Amino acid sequence: MVRFTARMLGVAVLFTTAGLTASAGAQPNDARVTGRVTMSVTPDPVAGATVVLRWGERPVLQQAAGADASDLTTQTAQDGTFAFRGLKPGHYHVLVEAQGFLSRRLDVRAAADTTPIAVTLDLEIHFTEVLSVSATPKNQFDTYQATSVLAGQELAINVGTTLGASLNRQPGVAERAFGPGPARPVIRGFDGDRVLILEDGQRTGDLSSQSGDHGVNVNPASASRIEVVRGPAALLYGSSAIGGLVNVITDTVPAKPLDGVSGSLQGDAASGNRGGGGAADFDWGNGAVAIHAGGGGAKTGNMHTPEGEVDNTQSRNAFGAAGVSWTSANGYVGGSYGYDDMRYGIPIVEGGEVELTPRRHAFNVRGERRDLGGFFESVRGLYGYRRYRHDEIVSGEIGTRFKNDTNEIDLRATHRAVGRLSGTVGGWGLWRAFESVGEEALSPPVDQQGYALFAYEEVSWPHVTLQFGGRYDRASFQPAEQYPNRDFNEFSGSVGALFRPTGDTTVAVNIARAARYPALEELYFFGPHLGNFAFEIGNPDLSSEIGLGFDVSFRWRVPRVSGEVTYFRNDIDDFIYRNPITPEEFDARYGHDAHGDEGEGGHEEEDLPIVEFVGADSVLQGFEAHADIQVGSGFAVDVSLDYVRGELKADATPLPRIPPFRFLVGPRYQHGGLQVGADVSFVADQDRVGTNETPTDGYGLLKLFGAYSFAAGGMTHTVTLRLDNATNELYRNHLSYIKDQVPEMGRSFKVVYGVNF
Repeated sequence: MVRFTARMLGVAVLFTTAGLTASAGAQPNDARVTGRVTMSVTPDPVAGATVVLRWGERPVLQQAAGADASDLTTQTAQDGTFAFRGLKPGHYHVLVEAQGFLSRRLDVRAAADTTPIAVTLDLEIHFTEVLSVSATPKNQFDTYQATSVLAGQELAINVGTTLGASLNRQPGVAERAFGPGPARPVIRGFDGDRVLILEDGQRTGDLSSQSGDHGVNVNPASASRIEVVRGPAALLYGSSAIGGLVNVITDTVPAKPLDGVSGSLQGDAASGNRGGGGAADFDWGNGAVAIHAGGGGAKTGNMHTPEGEVDNTQSRNAFGAAGVSWTSANGYVGGSYGYDDMRYGIPIVEGGEVELTPRRHAFNVRGERRDLGGFFESVRGLYGYRRYRHDEIVSGEIGTRFKNDTNEIDLRATHRAVGRLSGTVGGWGLWRAFESVGEEALSPPVDQQGYALFAYEEVSWPHVTLQFGGRYDRASFQPAEQYPNRDFNEFSGSVGALFRPTGDTTVAVNIARAARYPALEELYFFGPHLGNFAFEIGNPDLSSEIGLGFDVSFRWRVPRVSGEVTYFRNDIDDFIYRNPITPEEFDARYGHDAHGDEGEGGHEEEDLPIVEFVGADSVLQGFEAHADIQVGSGFAVDVSLDYVRGELKADATPLPRIPPFRFLVGPRYQHGGLQVGADVSFVADQDRVGTNETPTDGYGLLKLFGAYSFAAGGMTHTVTLRLDNATNELYRNHLSYIKDQVPEMGRSFKVVYGVNF
């Protein structure tokens, strides 16, 4: 295959050389290529599209063009027009690309009296965004793993009060909940410490992975974009990304030169919880210095369900951040400070008298330098400090205080291509101090350190790109009191291939060996944990999980249909899960006095089941699919489905808390800045449940929405209307810790108004 391709390239070079020689004769440079770019579904022009003049697979030679090299690439004007002038007469190749559209290629003839060409671009809902959490920024169509990105109108249509609620319609992503306040994303059945939450590429520093009632300290209203990687991302981000990651982009530290003032304002209100909020972002720059400032807040009342109001489900949050950068054309360096403060109620627990108050200070320093001489062509570094606190308040009194302080550093360098080989090398470090004091202090104070070295390389050919890399991680836990220290030395590696049979199709294959060392709670917790409805017993002798993950995806983007189909399988040795034991087994192992009297912190408190953290070989596998079908005249249909099956390999016992099969269909109509549509969700019964887990009935949901963007007063305005659970369906989320007591929210109307300037 490679030999055949090389021969064909040789023939192409000969023909290309002959063509260039013929066109480079003594002919005047008076030819031109002009045209206009419009949308295929409407006659509206596409402004800012990139138009590249090419000869075969290479840009037109400057000598042949008889013009400055910058004339070979241009952008369309506000009316969609473009022009190349001063060309040699002959045949040329035009490539037109624009954000949110499929690219278009045309063969044209340049002449002095040429007729302007008409170029129409088809809308593309998926694969349009660049993924920043890859080793180098990469288009979704060319990633080795399945991804999702929410931005623009799509983000406004889906944004909720929590990160979990904002992402629960994305393929492969479900929502873990304990009421509306502490919702968190679940990816392909992976939860907790196996799904990494990032903010601008750095760990958030909260405790949301530790307990079902702990929330994520990131407000989706602050996001300009949200990225999701489905599948192991341990190569670049370590142990906690064995199941996937979510990256919330806020751009608090400006990374590009800014000139003048820009910003956005947003406000929203909803009826299902009688809530509302607002957020604002402002950016200023003079080409060298860039400043960002932003903040906002939200407040909700109790959640309303078809069965009535649920007490103690209110919430409020406030956040603010400011950053400054010194920028240039080839890099930046800057820093930021942010503070967020939340308070939300936890229903059911302790008679519905529990509230949590997460607070976080976040300091960041980051920078990047590109276009370097020597072996490394670019370097970047991140440093983040997170000071996190939260109190658990019971009946107005503080029951437990939590402290979690982290320092994180990430350094990466991209080396210059060596032949077809390019890549990135880097190092990472984490220093953490955790402490809890009070009634639910399940662990002694623990100091944790982590260090890593990693390398990521690619080898590229015209139709195939190979990826390979490795990561070495060292982690140590140093608890106080009588608990033993633990050290882990692990290796993760991956090999991937990206095949491009045509310009409109991609086949991505990825095999990853991902290691995850046990989390702090799995090692050292001991006691009643009401946030997980269990008396939990950690095991300081646990081994690391070793997962072998396999993903294969087929993607396509043709004028009327784009989509992706993915199969995944994760075989995990020593998968750590909560295994139930009986009170008799507990007494035989720890003695009757170990659990104490009822109400004094023992396992008998509120009849909590007793679970111990154990490791067993397991497998999680399933599939995801989505497609966007352009029916015509602005009408489109978005279809997606996902399924995951998790079980112990020894006896096929189902793993707990696995999301059920789901099918979603979304008809929509778009004309210019107007988009209206519906989302219909069909969720199957979940009757493959773990020990002590109850089945959940299936359900169907209907969401209606509309969004309209328009320009007025030099600003872009967007109004979004949304009717969630339009039929007021009574349903229960299988991943809710309180699903048997509390259903999900009923009918809710939401309006979002945003301004960009």
